[in-house]
Amino acid sequence: MLKIVDHPVAGNYLKVLRDRETQIEGFRQALRKLGLILAVEATCDLEAVAGTVTTPLGVEAGCRQVRDGRILLAPILRAGLGFVDSFLDLLPSAKVGHIGLYRDHETLEACTYLDTVPDQADSFDRVFLLDPMLATGNSSVKAIELVAAKGCPPEKMTLVCAFAVRKGIDQVMKRFPAVKIITAVIDPELNDKSYIVPGLGDAGDRLYLL
Repeated sequence: MLKIVDHPVAGNYLKVLRDRETQIEGFRQALRKLGLILAVEATCDLEAVAGTVTTPLGVEAGCRQVRDGRILLAPILRAGLGFVDSFLDLLPSAKVGHIGLYRDHETLEACTYLDTVPDQADSFDRVFLLDPMLATGNSSVKAIELVAAKGCPPEKMTLVCAFAVRKGIDQVMKRFPAVKIITAVIDPELNDKSYIVPGLGDAGDRLYLL
């Protein structure tokens, strides 16, 4: 399933992220705020359990609550870290398992250098894979394979990105049709270096280096 988050305020942050004049502080703030909009959309179908609280008037009121301690966030490094705080604002008890991937510039294949996803990933109600850029889809597929190998079925996974292209979407959906994809925008193409065009450049560099 593919969901494009067509929220009017999201456009404000996409504009800031695309602008080559945006400096590191503004880029981080815009990505975090866009991430919060995406997080609200991505979590809208989480199961909530019923309970009660006592108000200051001494009256019991019914309430519903998501068991966020049973949620796993899996940012794909480096750029996926830019969405972690956005999701933790909504799900403060969520666990975080990092997935470190780098792209072989000769083959464009994704290679793993870090994996802190728990071996019992099937014990989580939902896993959110976080990566602002869904380009070729190689890194996303690799990350999904890694989480699936830890026991989590694809239907419990949601891939959250800001920018995507059809090539990456198609690869993920072909390999893992049960994985839900949430994105803010679909850009038209990749360049010869597999960067999203028009995109925003290298999200990891703009978050941490430039």
